[in-house]
Amino acid sequence: MGFFDDLVVSEEPAAERAVLVRLGPPAEDTGRYAPPVDWFAPVLLSQLEVLGAGPLTKVVLTGWSVWPQAATLHLAVFRRARQDSAAGGRQSGLRVGLLFSDGRRVTSLDGTVDRRVEFTDSQGQVTVGSTPQAVGLIPLDPGLQPSRRSLFKTDVDLYLAELPPAGEARLVVEWPDEGIAETRTSVDVAALHAASARALEVWPSLEPPDPSKQPETFGYVEMGGPPAFLAPPLSRHEREMLRRQEEARRRYVPQADWKRMGYRDWGDVALIRARLDAGAPPDARVGWRGTSPLHLTAEQGAAEGVAALLSHGAEADARDEDGHTPLWYAACSVDEGSVRALIDAGADVWTPQTGPWSPGRLLLTTSLAPLVAHLPGAVELPAEEAAAFTAADALIAAFGEQELWTEGLGICFVQGLSEDEVIRRLGADPAQCAKTDSEHAPFDPMDYDESLHYVGVTSVSGTPGGCVITQDGYMPSDDAVLRAISGGTAAYGIYFNPKGGTFGTLARDGQVVEHEEIGLPPREPEPAAHWHFRFWQRRSAFPHYADTLAYACAAAGLKIDDGQDIIDRSTPRRWVPLPAQLQR
Repeated sequence: MGFFDDLVVSEEPAAERAVLVRLGPPAEDTGRYAPPVDWFAPVLLSQLEVLGAGPLTKVVLTGWSVWPQAATLHLAVFRRARQDSAAGGRQSGLRVGLLFSDGRRVTSLDGTVDRRVEFTDSQGQVTVGSTPQAVGLIPLDPGLQPSRRSLFKTDVDLYLAELPPAGEARLVVEWPDEGIAETRTSVDVAALHAASARALEVWPSLEPPDPSKQPETFGYVEMGGPPAFLAPPLSRHEREMLRRQEEARRRYVPQADWKRMGYRDWGDVALIRARLDAGAPPDARVGWRGTSPLHLTAEQGAAEGVAALLSHGAEADARDEDGHTPLWYAACSVDEGSVRALIDAGADVWTPQTGPWSPGRLLLTTSLAPLVAHLPGAVELPAEEAAAFTAADALIAAFGEQELWTEGLGICFVQGLSEDEVIRRLGADPAQCAKTDSEHAPFDPMDYDESLHYVGVTSVSGTPGGCVITQDGYMPSDDAVLRAISGGTAAYGIYFNPKGGTFGTLARDGQVVEHEEIGLPPREPEPAAHWHFRFWQRRSAFPHYADTLAYACAAAGLKIDDGQDIIDRSTPRRWVPLPAQLQR
């Protein structure tokens, strides 16, 4: 008589069952993100210890399930009282980690990576998708059975995809919400490796299933999840915040060099002092084109940093590869404190460094002129040049004091023409070009290609005045457009390229006469107007690009009174369709 014969109906036939899906051999990444439960039976390794204890809670290590080169860590959380779940999902929940002998660390807070997943869609096409995948100590679902979860005891299973390397390892537990301080427990790494070698492969030499006998689609649903009291990993935003905090903390750690100094860092006086106090050389060549810390700090207008470098022996008249001294940079920054500190340190004020321009000569064109006007060797600006600066400053001021939005803007200044005349020269009928704001323009402003077929035209007052052509695009600076409108007059078009650079084109009497990149610090052979419109001035008392717009006005021969509405994209203007021969 068989063991179960008295408990079953012997004549009951065997059930006929269709195969739903067949198990294939383990893939290369089997066991990377979850235990290989379909192919192996683990060795159960007991380790019963209290890992951490608080007033109402204890975290107990009950043992390990050891797989080939991996392990599942089994914890049990015991509580004397259950409290409300308002604290669920907090960073101050249960934290678990392993510290390896080689210094590496894996934790239940390591977050996720993007995991590539292949699947076959309803048309039979293999598609690659991406899903968030936990890494580190990966929380597993311990199941919903009453023996695994109860009111006062909860099991926590954490999967470790890589066994600790040989040597000492520590299991670390912390749970601020439950008053459990950081506690470390030794792990028997040798026992884990020995157990791993004894894990049972259930289906050795498993053959891949026949694809033709596999179902086209197969799915199943699992419910549950890891305990909510586990501290969640940091979000991407939180990780970035911590990274910045760590950078800020390390920022002022004593360091006897100037490595990892960014452009804005040269304005951080505390950082400069920390480096100097640690022994960083004050006259090192650290910047582009051979600049020293004193050059770069003066460029930032950081007077206290300039003073700190000078007090540590920095050379006041060190020259970069362009022949410029720190006082040149301080003058370009129009920073009174830096200028005073360098002059007091004996810096050369009047020796020319680019063409006729010396630091002192630059300063004579600024509000800091009284600092140098009476110094030995002082020069005077020629009356004609002083007048050129005055005229340029008036044009710059015409663009107001508010920051200007110029990114992607194309703009052309045309001297002496009315709106109707400009519209006719662009090949359109003035009567058909009504003045409207951008919301009622005869094209879709969100369609970039369509918007390139229209320009806005508006007059601007001045002596002389003229017209301005604008577009969120490059056509106002296009050669064909400039030739069409510049007969008998002058026109200057510029494009503020979002990809970098500001480019200008000048046309006279229907001919393009010059292309140039504008707004860069001028060099010796460049036009005097680049100096007059303060392209050299790094810290300005006017909105960014106001000098560039003023330069374009002057290049076209305009002397406008108010240019603020010109670049205000909400200002109504007359929209002109460009004829086919002017389109690109």
